[in-house]
Amino acid sequence: MNYREARKIARKAEHAFGLPDDATLELIHEKLERKRGRTITVAELPELAGEELCGIWLICADRDIVLHARTESDWHRQQIILHDFSHMILDHDLDHQGSEMTKRLLPDLDGEQVLRALARSSYTDNAELTAEALADQLATRIINSDARTPPEPLAFRKVFG
Repeated sequence: MNYREARKIARKAEHAFGLPDDATLELIHEKLERKRGRTITVAELPELAGEELCGIWLICADRDIVLHARTESDWHRQQIILHDFSHMILDHDLDHQGSEMTKRLLPDLDGEQVLRALARSSYTDNAELTAEALADQLATRIINSDARTPPEPLAFRKVFG
């Protein structure tokens, strides 16, 4: 699959998800919880620092957990979360290769509670490419939204004074 095909699938999924024009990350989070009928917890996982992956989606018996690497940029954090939310919107399944890394990063996690884990480290497969295409589209929708837009994207004054 090429990126153009991935974007086409992503556009169809975004349309079916039915976001309003004033989308925010919080609104997408709430809508996904309603769609999935379960709580979605989002948290930073400092152990991801220096790893090749930057986000993990854990599908547990009673909830979903999205763990993301520490990042200085709110925009990058949002993109990581949107990528994993996109997997949910696209109804993607288990990436078995992520399971071993999940066990290594989260050794105290009860294996009986975690049914599946999806961890991204590259965009070499169709699921990852499509999820990133959808995350890009959702990010664009948030940026173009009037709802709670940050006053200074990319911290312009911090950089240039």
